[in-house]
Amino acid sequence: MPHRSTGKRAWLSTGTRSVVAWTVVAGAAAFLKQRLDREAVHRDGEGDIDRLYRDSLNENAQLEKALERERELARRDPLTGCLNHAVVLEELRRALGQEGVLALSVALVDVDGLKATNDLYGHQVGDAALISVANALQQGGAIVGRYGGDEFVVVLPGVDRDQAERYRELVQGLLAAAQLTSPDGPVDVPVIASMGLATYPEEGHAAEELLKLADNAMYAERRRPAPGRVAALRFDSERVAKLLGDIVPLLTSKGTREEKLETLAQHLSVGTGYDAVNIEVAGIRSGQAAEWENTFARAPREVLDAWQEEQHREAEHPLSTFLEETRQPHFVADVTTEERLTDNERQILMASGIKSALVVPMIWQDQFVGMLSVVSKTHGTFGAWDAQFLTAVTMHVTAIVFMTDLVEDLQEASKYLSEAHAETVLMLAAAAEAYDDGTGSHLMRVRTITEALAKELGYSDHDIWRLGLAAVLHDVGKIRVPIAVLTSPQGLTQAEWGEMRRHTVWGAELLRGRRGFELASQVAHCHHERWDGKGYPDGLAGDEIPEAAAIVSVADSFDAMTSDRPYRVSRPAAEALAEINACSGVQFNPHVVAALNRLAERGALPEHEHHEEAAAA
Repeated sequence: MPHRSTGKRAWLSTGTRSVVAWTVVAGAAAFLKQRLDREAVHRDGEGDIDRLYRDSLNENAQLEKALERERELARRDPLTGCLNHAVVLEELRRALGQEGVLALSVALVDVDGLKATNDLYGHQVGDAALISVANALQQGGAIVGRYGGDEFVVVLPGVDRDQAERYRELVQGLLAAAQLTSPDGPVDVPVIASMGLATYPEEGHAAEELLKLADNAMYAERRRPAPGRVAALRFDSERVAKLLGDIVPLLTSKGTREEKLETLAQHLSVGTGYDAVNIEVAGIRSGQAAEWENTFARAPREVLDAWQEEQHREAEHPLSTFLEETRQPHFVADVTTEERLTDNERQILMASGIKSALVVPMIWQDQFVGMLSVVSKTHGTFGAWDAQFLTAVTMHVTAIVFMTDLVEDLQEASKYLSEAHAETVLMLAAAAEAYDDGTGSHLMRVRTITEALAKELGYSDHDIWRLGLAAVLHDVGKIRVPIAVLTSPQGLTQAEWGEMRRHTVWGAELLRGRRGFELASQVAHCHHERWDGKGYPDGLAGDEIPEAAAIVSVADSFDAMTSDRPYRVSRPAAEALAEINACSGVQFNPHVVAALNRLAERGALPEHEHHEEAAAA
């Protein structure tokens, strides 16, 4: 299950708190007895005894109050102050069991997008969202309990269906005005909660029955558009993966960058239901003006022209400046009051019927290079889930757009890759590796080892150079692997592992047909094939595997074993060499392994800089 915001303060169970409290009372009683015994020995007279008695009664009263406070704390969630799961259910059953009860309503409330809020803004902001919902629910005698990580149960004694509907409207109004805060100050994230209602006795009688009905109503409410509110956008993981996967062919097809972005904007708008999509990308290549390029979808042409004209008029737009500083998605709850829009922009949007928007920054190599905006003709459309989804979209779009630019630069420069463009190739490959917490150093080492093996195997200088550059592109297909799969802290599922394996096919597709990338395409496709035929994607065996790919496979494996990883420390070169020899003729080409051994015997095998430093120390 995804992690949820639960509050960071440790708390004791009800039983533990009771034991602690009674231990305090017992200890205090023993102390008082000892004190009385001592006083009786050293003092005489009824006045002293009466005073001691009164003191003991006072101290006992204070201890009883402390015990009562402990009992009450044990009943409540430490983060929100609401009743805990077990206690709120007891209150519901108690309220239903009272004589003469004529009406009672139950509300089940889910905080929408809490995981997305935690992921994008941190758990402190997620905690603030939970507290805001808890405070909004505390209205008109409501009994509120925290039911789960992002769920609350509300018991409304004496409240019929009409009154419960008014309660829901009141809570939604309070949430619409809520302002989240973090240690850095106010946070611009809307608090959205779905509330399902069930009423006694018309709809149910038992506590469990009412809770189930309220739960079903909550999910129905989440999907049902209401006046002034659109049901939050929800896709399952398969649908999201397809939307993200469709981005690659759109951006790698023929045409100008402006044409590709316009097609992408239309695709996103239709595929997601957003009323309009705007992608603005700045040119950062040498000799290219840093001019915003604007594309829209599902908007009248005259509106687009007016918007673009206004955008070009602003040298440093307030909204882009704000995004460059914060690097976080920005919610525009109401375009009529958004201070970071110009007056003309506000008029254009209002004339088009646009009421709210969400703007996500585009980052490339730690530079702010653009923004993706989606708009709606309804207030309150966007939530944290949309921000998380669109952040993933912008990461894919930005990387692929600028990777494509780099590839096109290389194609126009020469029929073959030249040494002058080697750094550009490394940047291209590092873009894919960056999703997997790579820094580019791994690629440089794989290139060095590959070139040493090729030289040992008798390759010409030109072929050594070409194979070295192709080696750094072997994992470029990872740019299409979902970010959640690449960064998963746990073992991959069978479906996720299938996604990971496809990076070989995707890398070859990206490079295939591009002049000068023929060898790189071959290596990208075949570097996970095994000598025994149990590799992927095609199950090639023995000499069916191109030797170039076999060389890169050995170089990549040797460097992986001798490099530090977040989940393990590096192994000595001798151990890595022994393991590769054990896999010779099984996983690796024996001819290539023999070349690796010869390099090691002569001391000609490239060593990692950090290993050398460790040896010197």
